[in-house]
Amino acid sequence: MRKLLKSILVKEDSLLHGLSHEAENTLEHAVIIMQELARWLIKSGIGYTEFSAVLKPVFYNEAIREIERLNQKKTDSSISLLSGLNRRDVSTLRHNNNEVHQLIQHFTEPAWAISVPARVVGLWINDGLPESIPLSGREMSFESLVKKVSTEKHPRSILLELKRIGIVKEENDRVILQTNSFTPSPEKDELKQLFAANITDHLAAGIHNVVEKENKFLEQAIFADELTLKSIEQLKETSIKLWNEMSRQILAEAIEYCRQDEGKQDAVLNFRLGIFQYDNSDE
Repeated sequence: MRKLLKSILVKEDSLLHGLSHEAENTLEHAVIIMQELARWLIKSGIGYTEFSAVLKPVFYNEAIREIERLNQKKTDSSISLLSGLNRRDVSTLRHNNNEVHQLIQHFTEPAWAISVPARVVGLWINDGLPESIPLSGREMSFESLVKKVSTEKHPRSILLELKRIGIVKEENDRVILQTNSFTPSPEKDELKQLFAANITDHLAAGIHNVVEKENKFLEQAIFADELTLKSIEQLKETSIKLWNEMSRQILAEAIEYCRQDEGKQDAVLNFRLGIFQYDNSDE
């Protein structure tokens, strides 16, 4: 794999200077990650040209962050050296800094899954309420749920958002939960947004563990091979059962901490715990 990467790199004029062993090793593993991402992009009708164009401001922004971390002077030359962008691209991006900032902010803003609507659904599930609850009322109503989560959001606006993404429906002054987890329809853009937020945090945790020596994040997996389809199905069933049990416990604690921390000046941090399961039975 590494010999193939070198043969590709030497054909690119901008990469004739070569890479360190550490850089080559990182690139080798990044390509493995990119294979699945490239598959998704191509299936969605996005080619290399479109993808590489939107990557320019991403590399530009990350180069600036690294220069600031090193407390070095930000020049077109230093940004170009770190990002791999030519100086013309760097100059263009610098002059369009507001647009670059807005683009990066859009990519990195907190996902909708930690918003008030998500917390309302989480509380609904955690409290063990029935799938159908009255819209209004003092206890066990949709309005009371919203007020427990936030006094700043109007229950009707939260209801409209949950109806829009297909999580609930409204019938005869009752709100009916359509799913027992905050997972939108695959046809909705929100599913991609949730997936992107999950995989971004997963990557961030893993990369932190690779490059940093302290304050490691939980990032582990269990792998087994030479299995039959029957064994795969049994493992799936066990995984779902254990995840449902664990997620309810974590959700209950998270809701309580959200209540405790609401309104505090330093309550600006996010927490995400995820789990995934994959097997090659469909290949």
